[in-house]
Amino acid sequence: MRKNALKLLALLAVFSFIAVGCGDDDSGSASSSEESSSSEESSSSEESSSSEESSSSEESSTEAAEEEEEEEAAAEPACELGPGVSDTEIKLGSSLPLTGNLAALGVQAEFALNATIKRINDGGGIAGRTLSLTVQDDEFNPEKTVANAQYFIDQVGVFGVWGSIGSAPTVAAIPLHDEAGVMTLFTWSQDTSLFDRAAHPYFFSLNPSGYKQAVAFSNYFGNKYDYGSETPVVAGLVLSSPDGEEAAQGVRDGAAGAFEGGTQTWERDAATYQPQLLAMKDAGVTDVYTVVGDTQFAQIIQEMDQVGLEARIWGTNAVVTSNLIDLVGELAEGALAVTVMTGLSADVPGLVQFREEMAAVGASEGDLSSASMLAYAGGLVLEQGLRDVGDCLNADALTAALLALEDFSTGGIMAPINFDPDTGLGNQGAIIQEVVNGAWTTVDEG
Repeated sequence: MRKNALKLLALLAVFSFIAVGCGDDDSGSASSSEESSSSEESSSSEESSSSEESSSSEESSTEAAEEEEEEEAAAEPACELGPGVSDTEIKLGSSLPLTGNLAALGVQAEFALNATIKRINDGGGIAGRTLSLTVQDDEFNPEKTVANAQYFIDQVGVFGVWGSIGSAPTVAAIPLHDEAGVMTLFTWSQDTSLFDRAAHPYFFSLNPSGYKQAVAFSNYFGNKYDYGSETPVVAGLVLSSPDGEEAAQGVRDGAAGAFEGGTQTWERDAATYQPQLLAMKDAGVTDVYTVVGDTQFAQIIQEMDQVGLEARIWGTNAVVTSNLIDLVGELAEGALAVTVMTGLSADVPGLVQFREEMAAVGASEGDLSSASMLAYAGGLVLEQGLRDVGDCLNADALTAALLALEDFSTGGIMAPINFDPDTGLGNQGAIIQEVVNGAWTTVDEG
């Protein structure tokens, strides 16, 4: 009985051990399953986190790029268009003597300005803009030029005043231009005070000062001109004004200064030059240098003949016209001029184009002159400057574009253009012309 009880206890112990061993196996399997599940969940979580971080990084990079572009756009100043400039138009003005003694020059210049306007506008304009021109008559009267300047600025709202004629009128009006930020472009003005960009930052010219032209004449006469065996006496016949005095001084400062004598002045409202010419005759003058327009030059030639003054006469740009020869005929033979442009008979591409475009706006042969050639050449330079500026047009931008021009060609009308940053003068050449067989002819390229 006791043995049976011991056997039963032994069997129970064995079964208990087996049960415990089986229990350990089940626990390890469950633990392994839980660890595997946890690992998978962790891996999935990490992948999800990595994907979210990548997406967030891409979004952040895009936002940063957009912010950088916005900052760059904000850093660039907005374009400020100049007065008289819109998306479709550039307004210009010109104050010209369309009546009075110098009316012929004003009319000739106006034709050239219109030729430029037509060429540009027929070609579709510049940067989507066409040019418009308002012309006012000033009768070569400085007071009227000032009134015109005020009209251009206050009523028309121009970008620049272009191609005006006369030193005294321009000197009177340019302070108004400067104050309004309006450009003074390619005027026919010779007063030395204008050639100062520190005072007049928006002034540009293709016509040297009267002083420089007089020096050019004087040096040519004293160094190169063959005046024969005579001892010349050179006299200026100049307007009683600061620019007239500068012209007379230019003669004295050049090589002809050694022969200067008998210089005379005349008043703006003078109806005749005979008193001055008679005084020159008494002084034995052989060469008269004067700064006048072609009609005045013609009158001087006629009055020299009337008083018996047998002297050579020298002019400047304004006298090189066919109108002069029409007015005095054979008396014009031998007249000379110091110019900055080629002669009308020159066979150069620019002159051919000039003739064609002047004819297209109704100009006659008599309107082809130094006045119209100068205005036309200025139009060529203006067009190039505007094209170089492009969309954002204002006075500072055009100033920079003009100063940046290098050896700009007018097709042979004048020497290559390079603007002096101190004076605003772009034409440094000097050409001597003479009436030979009834036509202005280049006799020295200067």
